[in-house]
Amino acid sequence: MRTVIYARFSKESQNPRSTADQISLCRKRAEQEGWTIVGTFEDAAISGAAGIGEDQRPGLNAMMRMVEGGGVDQVLAESTDRIARHVADAHNLRERMEFAGARLFTLFDGTVTPMVSLVKGFMDAQFRTDLAQRVRRGQIGTVQQGRASGGIPYGYVQANRLDEKGGLVRGLRDIDPEKAQIVQRIFTEYAGGKSPFAIVSDLNRDGIPGPRGKLWYSTSLHGEKNHKRGILRNEIYIGVLTYGRSRQVVNPQTRRRLMRYNGEEEVMRVPVPAMRIIDDDLWHRVQAMLEEKSTTQPHRARRPKHILSQLATCGVCGADFVRTTGFHWGCSVRRYGGACDNNRLIRTDDFERRVLADLKTGMLAPDVVSAYVREYHRDFARASADLGRDRARIERKLEETERRKERLLKAFADGGSEFEEIRDMLTSARKTVDQLSRELANMDAVPTVLTLHPHMEEVYRRQVEDLEQALAAPEAKLEAIPRLRAMIARIIVSPNPEKKRGVIVEVVRQMDEILAMATRTDKAAQLR
Repeated sequence: MRTVIYARFSKESQNPRSTADQISLCRKRAEQEGWTIVGTFEDAAISGAAGIGEDQRPGLNAMMRMVEGGGVDQVLAESTDRIARHVADAHNLRERMEFAGARLFTLFDGTVTPMVSLVKGFMDAQFRTDLAQRVRRGQIGTVQQGRASGGIPYGYVQANRLDEKGGLVRGLRDIDPEKAQIVQRIFTEYAGGKSPFAIVSDLNRDGIPGPRGKLWYSTSLHGEKNHKRGILRNEIYIGVLTYGRSRQVVNPQTRRRLMRYNGEEEVMRVPVPAMRIIDDDLWHRVQAMLEEKSTTQPHRARRPKHILSQLATCGVCGADFVRTTGFHWGCSVRRYGGACDNNRLIRTDDFERRVLADLKTGMLAPDVVSAYVREYHRDFARASADLGRDRARIERKLEETERRKERLLKAFADGGSEFEEIRDMLTSARKTVDQLSRELANMDAVPTVLTLHPHMEEVYRRQVEDLEQALAAPEAKLEAIPRLRAMIARIIVSPNPEKKRGVIVEVVRQMDEILAMATRTDKAAQLR
């Protein structure tokens, strides 16, 4: 029986040997049963409830492509929760396997039938929910005892110790005297009217390592209001441990984890006087200033994502080039930490105009396009040759199996139906014919050679011009933005060395996207 093995473990904190151990156990069972292993697949540090998409479970998807391609009789796993911890996903995967002619077999349950799949699916999903509740209950108990349930804030060091029975007591923290002075400096300077940007600039200039051992950023200070992130908002500095400011929820469509903020009445607070660094008077003054400055003002309102967001990088330090105000772009490191020398800014309208101009005038050179296409065709020719050899082999095997099936059918008609061996051989021959036919059908689905429009550069230029017009039209802008972003790999913004002001904008285009756009003549006609 041709078998593929699948293994998975959930978290990076778990033993990476987990998948290796699962595969070893499955191999041992396969050897005992005489099964032939034709492939092994795994997903490391991925939840069983993460979904079954290509980007969510790459190992699982690779295995399913092999199973649905034919030639696999069963999927072997340690248990059903390795395949999925979501009822709908477990049901979907098992049905896809059975449709492809394979069964799901686990070391814990044997052959997974529809009834076993349903019951185990609910049990696996419920286990995940119960586990989350037990973890939360344990964290609440830890905080109630005055111990931290999370990481180590800046200004403290780990102080875990052994109890009277020799067990490790976790979550204990001591004040780090040197870093505590930095915390007091930050609070005092902010209360004195110094901005977070000015404070971190001075800290970086003085060579004081930030919370992660590198640079300081202004966001490390003012943080985020709802979650109380940031040194200036963290109540631990007045000797109060907090728990329950937010909770995780899972989007049922994307399976992505999102943070939802809880109300203040749901936040648990436990006094720990030994961890106090800031006095109440200084704390309240700072909180009042933060509240005053966090009031939404028109020029401080969160701006919507721009069409060039996350595409531009600083040519000096490599960090993101971001919108620093409503009208200008600049280096994010310079904006938030002051450690980059690139202090040049560019207006938003000028930035857009120069990016579009670069796309429109910096056409791909014909020799570059030709070289790209020649290499593509050479690769395709090599793949086609291999495919042709495989196809010929499969066709010969299919013909031989068809003839064998015909002989068995004749023997069956002549009275051979009384012999169990003939019935088994006929069943095997039919299954082999079906499998080989599926493999040939998959080969027929291979795409043909890429053909380029004879006037590719002109088509490309027209499409960029159409995009420029669409970006200026409010009713077409939403449709045009994704097309424009797909054409750009990255934008490098560097200081202009010949001028005291100004920048050089270099656009790196997506070769594959440009070629794809140039071959879509029907799409180009629609745009015109």
